[in-house]
Amino acid sequence: MTDRRTILQLLAISSLAAVPAVGATLKPNSDPAAAWRNPGAGQKDPRLYCLAHAILAPNPHNRQPWLVSLEGEDTIKFYFDTSRRLPATDPYDRQLAIGCGAFLEILSIAAAEIGYETQINLFPMGEPQPYLDDKPMAHIRFVKGGTKDPLYALITQRRSNKEAYDPKKPVRAEALQELLTMEPSDKLTLAGTLSGDAQCESLRQLTIQAYRREIETPVALKESIDLMRIGKAEIAKYRDGIDLDFPGIGAMQAMGLITREKMMTPGTTAYQQGLEQYDPLAKSASGYVWLISNSKDRFAELAAGRAYARLNLRATSLGIAMHPMSQALQEYAEMGTIKAETEKVVGLAPDKCLQMLARIGYGGKVSPSPRRGLAEHLRT
Repeated sequence: MTDRRTILQLLAISSLAAVPAVGATLKPNSDPAAAWRNPGAGQKDPRLYCLAHAILAPNPHNRQPWLVSLEGEDTIKFYFDTSRRLPATDPYDRQLAIGCGAFLEILSIAAAEIGYETQINLFPMGEPQPYLDDKPMAHIRFVKGGTKDPLYALITQRRSNKEAYDPKKPVRAEALQELLTMEPSDKLTLAGTLSGDAQCESLRQLTIQAYRREIETPVALKESIDLMRIGKAEIAKYRDGIDLDFPGIGAMQAMGLITREKMMTPGTTAYQQGLEQYDPLAKSASGYVWLISNSKDRFAELAAGRAYARLNLRATSLGIAMHPMSQALQEYAEMGTIKAETEKVVGLAPDKCLQMLARIGYGGKVSPSPRRGLAEHLRT
């Protein structure tokens, strides 16, 4: 009989989920974890080598909303994939823009590792508002130079750990301070709080409320459920979205215990377990960290994504687990009150934007999220 923990793992409908160990029966070209192993191996074009690393960047709902074209011998045109929007939970593409910023940062770190600097010209055809469009987000030129970044070695180890964290191993104040160290910036502020602080406890309750509000909002819930990849076959087929897999999942599907309809239907066990999914995750958090931008434009969103990528890599170097809890920052109407309260708790000024919020702690080892592979992101 399936225990409660297994059901909770199944019904996790957060934005990024952990990938299980890949079975030996999967073909190499359908292996959802293949991109994480020795990225860029054998690539003679430095741009392809770096792009193979960039597609490992964190991004909302694992949409991987990146398209690129190679121009000449030293340039990349970078586009947002408009087919991968999240209209219910990210109505203005803000979170997806942050994922694009993370892509650019990982690309630049990889370029420096092999002796290149990336000269990035953002929005060469103008800043898209109120939504991202299919015009280039950036022109990226590779030139000789760059200084190697120690964070490069952590790119393939980085994870978004969505498991419960160890309550007996709190993050200490010194570790938090080290995590929050970042290059001086007049565009962004990085801050955090630890368990026991009133600010932390308020954020803990708000992240629980926000997740439940998302579940209770049918269109938002359906968006997540539509992106679920249930079992190895679906995970291998799509290599994106929210992957769900554990021993016995096939039998549970065959018995009708796992269906998308039940996950959507209030009153069912599946729905209730999904509603409660974030409670133990938030309660196990050792603290929270967040990123605030000094403006609300697309440039700020990309800068926040670049900073978050570095934050996640720094957390990896310190052995600290990190999990974005972005529900409380989402801009759809049903989330408005919780969003406003969250902004109040972190002391957000009216002219600034709370771009990222994540819980931190110490957790076990988790597998990487699926990736579609470099070829899927190349425009022809």
